Amino acid sequence: MSDQEKISRYAKATAKSGKGGELADILLEAAEANRAFEGCLQYEVHQSVFDSDTIWVTEAWVDQSSIKASLEDESNKDLTARARPLIEDMEVIELVPLGGIEARLDDPRPATPEPGYTHTSIAQIEDKAPGFGMESITEARFAEEDIGIRQTGFAYFRIKPNQRQPFGHTHETAEEIYFIVEGSGRVKLDDEIVEVTKGDFLRIGPEVTRQVEAGPDGMELLAFGQKHKGDGELKPGWWSD
Repeated sequence: MSDQEKISRYAKATAKSGKGGELADILLEAAEANRAFEGCLQYEVHQSVFDSDTIWVTEAWVDQSSIKASLEDESNKDLTARARPLIEDMEVIELVPLGGIEARLDDPRPATPEPGYTHTSIAQIEDKAPGFGMESITEARFAEEDIGIRQTGFAYFRIKPNQRQPFGHTHETAEEIYFIVEGSGRVKLDDEIVEVTKGDFLRIGPEVTRQVEAGPDGMELLAFGQKHKGDGELKPGWWSD
């Protein structure tokens, strides 16, 4: 790989227990700092849906020299020094991009809808829960761009009987709609607990912390709304009573 070639970097940082939010905040500071570098084309910070201590960073740079300049910058050195004690493990992959659609940061326009239509089944959408050791609690299937969804966030959950999601969450700007397909249970919304059953709709404003618990028959739940990648904050163990 030539030093003059454009390069992409993918980093997976595993924070020490309970330090994921603090680490993510520092990495978001790094994202803002790297805006000053013309060679930085992309720097996005993501938090795992199932594990708030797993943080991903997606980067794109004009060339290797741009990366080196960033790493030698004093503000980035300070951020690195602050982040290092919070990290349990770190993996970094460097790739040469070959083509496709590049990230369009700070673009207020919604993604262009995929032409035509997609016909599939929920079984064809990957269940993410086993990858996080949560298969005894729930199925979790997130419809993404691989089936042509670009503007709408859509998720399917099958929560096992008498099980509770292991975390609450909020959003910065995204409104969510829940629809109960089968079963029943409870949803904790800030300080209130709402009973829900098959056929119920629940609209949830972005600022409301929410967490779902299935009843004795389990619960199938659809969650949908405007796509909100990177808009959420997880709160592990929020509903603890």
